[in-house]
Amino acid sequence: MKVVAILENSITAGGGFNQALNAILQMQKICKGQFEFEVFTSRSENIISLEKLGVNAVVFSLSFVDKLLAKLSLNVWWQSIQSRIKYLGPFEKKLMARGCNLVYFVTPSVISPALQKLNYIVTVWDLCHRDRPEFPEVRNFNQFYARDHYYQNHLSPAVVVLTDSEQLADNISHRYGVDRERLLPMPFAPAPFLERSELQNDGDVLKKYGLERGYFFYPAQFWAHKNHIRILEALILLKERGIQFNVVFAGGDFGNRVHIERFVNQNKLKDQVHFLGFVAAEDMRGLYESCKAVIMPTYFGPTNLPPLEAWMFGKPLIYSLPFGAQAGNAARLVNPDDAHDLASAMNECSDTLFCNAMIQKGSIRLQEINAQRRVAEDGLLLRLMQFEKRQRCMEN
Repeated sequence: MKVVAILENSITAGGGFNQALNAILQMQKICKGQFEFEVFTSRSENIISLEKLGVNAVVFSLSFVDKLLAKLSLNVWWQSIQSRIKYLGPFEKKLMARGCNLVYFVTPSVISPALQKLNYIVTVWDLCHRDRPEFPEVRNFNQFYARDHYYQNHLSPAVVVLTDSEQLADNISHRYGVDRERLLPMPFAPAPFLERSELQNDGDVLKKYGLERGYFFYPAQFWAHKNHIRILEALILLKERGIQFNVVFAGGDFGNRVHIERFVNQNKLKDQVHFLGFVAAEDMRGLYESCKAVIMPTYFGPTNLPPLEAWMFGKPLIYSLPFGAQAGNAARLVNPDDAHDLASAMNECSDTLFCNAMIQKGSIRLQEINAQRRVAEDGLLLRLMQFEKRQRCMEN
C-alpha cells in the first residue's frame, strides 16, 4: 500500500506550515518498513524545507478541471452525470499513476471533494468559525459559510479525520455528525526546525534584530483573533504603575498589523514593542532562548504550537484560559478579554520562584503530551493496517 501526503501550505503560513511538516515526518516514520510513502506539494519553494528534513517530494499543480470537480462535487445534477461517465480529474489520475492507495491531506484542504475513487485522510485544526464567529478571518465575505459547508460535507467520507485534541474530536462529532470512531486526536509537536544544529545562536539573533534579552515573546501572525491588542493594553496598565516590559511580535501580516501599529503609536509604546515580521526558521530558537516568557492570549484553539515550544525551551508560559486543557497546570492562564489579568501575569514573571515552578511544570506537561502522541501514532498505524486489509478487497 502507498500513502501520499499532500502539502498545500507555504512557509509563510507559520504554525500551520510547521504542523504540516510535523505531520509529514510523523507519517513517514509510521509508514517506514510497513507502507510506501510519498509527498506531493503544490508549492515548489517547499521542496527546500522538505529536503532539509530528509523528505523527498513531487511538485504538482491543480488544474482548472480539478478545482471545478471539487466545486461540483455536491451538485446533484453533476453527481448524476459522474455516476455515468465516471470522470477522474488530472490530479487523481496522477496520484493513481504513482501507485497511490490512500491520500493524506496534512492541512485542511478543499481538494478532497475532487477525488472520485481514492480514499483519504483529512486534518482539522479547529472549528473556530463556530467557536468565535465574530472575528473577521472566519466571518467576513462568506468565510463562515465556506468553512461550515466544507466540514458538513467532506469529513464523513474520510477514512480517518485527524484532530489536535479530544475536545476538538468531540466537537466535530457533535456539530457535523461524523462518527466518533472515525476521529483520531493527534497532539501537536514543536516546530521541526527548532532543534537543528545549524540554527543561529541567540547572541547572533539578538544582534540581527536589535533586541536585548528578557522580553515577552509572542510568535503569531497578525490576525485579529491573535489578540495582540490585549498585550498592548496590559503594557499601558503596567506603565501606569511604573513597570516597563518589552514585547517582541514575530509573524506575518494577515491584515491586522496596521491596526496594532497604530495603537502602539497612539499610546507611545514604540520603545517597548518590536515588530519583526515573518521570521526565518533558523532564527526562531534564538528568539525563544532570549525571552523572559512566552505570551499567547489568543482566542483560537483548543491547542497551539507556541505553548509546546515554550516548554521545550524552558520558558514560562502565559496562555488563554479557554485552552487550559492543553496547558494543564503548566501555564499562567489569563482571561483573553481582561488586560488587568494579563498585566498581573506579566508582572508575576519577574518572580524567580514563580518562573522556576512554571518551567518545571512545563517540562512535565510536554512529556505528558509526547506520551499521548506516541499512543495516537500507534492508533494511526492500526488504522492504516486495517485500511490495507480492506484495500486488498478492491481492484486497484
